[in-house]
Amino acid sequence: MMKRGKLLVVLFTLGVSSAASAQQPGQLKFSRVVDLTLPIESNMPGIPGIKTYADNPSKVDVVTAITEAQKSQLQAEGMTLNSNLAVNGRAMISVLSILVHNGTHIDAPRHMMEKGSPIDQMPLGQLVKEGVLINLPNKGPNSVVTMKDIEESGVELGPNRIPVIHTGFTEKTWGKPEFWTQMPYLEAGVGALMASKGVPAVAMDVFPEKPLWRGVKLDPGEVWVANHLALFEKGIPLIQFVTNLSLIGTNKFVLIALPLNIKGGDASPARVVALVE
Repeated sequence: MMKRGKLLVVLFTLGVSSAASAQQPGQLKFSRVVDLTLPIESNMPGIPGIKTYADNPSKVDVVTAITEAQKSQLQAEGMTLNSNLAVNGRAMISVLSILVHNGTHIDAPRHMMEKGSPIDQMPLGQLVKEGVLINLPNKGPNSVVTMKDIEESGVELGPNRIPVIHTGFTEKTWGKPEFWTQMPYLEAGVGALMASKGVPAVAMDVFPEKPLWRGVKLDPGEVWVANHLALFEKGIPLIQFVTNLSLIGTNKFVLIALPLNIKGGDASPARVVALVE
């Protein structure tokens, strides 16, 4: 076991143009792992006013416990205990039910495109790459992240890094009513801008479209899911509602966003982490 604070070194294959050099291992040094994932729990807040979310609340349902003492402990922790929970003396077992677009998740093209690729066919190489923060600390409640914001951030967009839009909003408000009622969002056109630069994926802590549920109106002729479609048409997945981005700091990092291998799925909950140099 490595001692606390010791720099970890991982060998990986660099994605460069030369076939010969592509086989040369490079060294990725990281000293910290930052968890960018929202917790999965029962009754996670979904988009207000959308029946699909209301009809399918998340649930972590404990169906067996080892002892009565453990059952009491789980109850004290706020876990959801099945009405027929059995104390079996052997193992705790839970059943998870979750709408795949709730919490930290990854959207695949199939989500919005009839013939789009499903989540189990998304190349993982697009979801494990160097990341780069687009820091927008002045984007507070009800604000809009514009194409101009992205262009003036100084971040160079391209195929070798995953851009991560960072306002701090999810980190500050998850679990509070204002998470949905004051959610910042992307201007239509941001998706097309990202797609035109050939980014492998896009991560964010804001909503990717106008929040129609709180009265924001579409412009005449505007397509509500334009950002999704612009990315999906190029096979680019969306990594939504990442948190703890402020903990990354200014060092280089690798973003790892792994969906569940859901056969034919349109999206998946994900565990997203940053390996910070």
